[in-house]
Amino acid sequence: MTLPVTVEVRRQTSPDQSGDAIAWIDEGLALARSFEGCLGGGVLRDAEDENVLHVVYRFRDEAALRAWENSEERLRWLRSGDPLVRGERVQRRTGIEGWFDGPDLRREVVGRTGTVRTIGVRSAPLRWKQMCAIWIGVFLMNLAVVPAVALLPGWETWPLALRAAVLAGVLAPLMIFAVMPVVTRVLRPWLRRNPGVIRSERSLREALDARAARGS
Repeated sequence: MTLPVTVEVRRQTSPDQSGDAIAWIDEGLALARSFEGCLGGGVLRDAEDENVLHVVYRFRDEAALRAWENSEERLRWLRSGDPLVRGERVQRRTGIEGWFDGPDLRREVVGRTGTVRTIGVRSAPLRWKQMCAIWIGVFLMNLAVVPAVALLPGWETWPLALRAAVLAGVLAPLMIFAVMPVVTRVLRPWLRRNPGVIRSERSLREALDARAARGS
């Protein structure tokens, strides 16, 4: 069974070339979307450093991702951006790594006067919510698997280590490939809801406009 692969590229840009870097990244994302198996992507600013850009994109499987990464089109695009990027770091997430992980990113808010302000957006769910989601997955698997394996002939007489190995061999792949992707998809609205970082963009725009008016 193949799994989608999520790639996050963290790029450090020059302060005076941020706009050009975003335009260059948008060009690369459009190019990636033209390849078979691309499931989409986007670019956002880092929560701590406005000169750091996170590019996140996803492909259907490893084969589709390799076709993009090894393409001449991508190599030409990368070379064209050498003057705009100071450094980069690449992370891949598949299976369990892709359940919850994500960077703390920023969203830009622009006032009527053109003033720009960024607000933090927490991408990964709170830890206690992740724990609850995993608990639900483990509970559902045990509810289904434990009674099923108990029907195996002589199960109660098997050595404890053998029974544990059989259960682990059944539960682990089910957890990664079947149960947790469904659980996180069903719970996504709740997992992503974080009152601590929800801001009113309208209020923020008004505050930016008021500050600009005082300064004029």
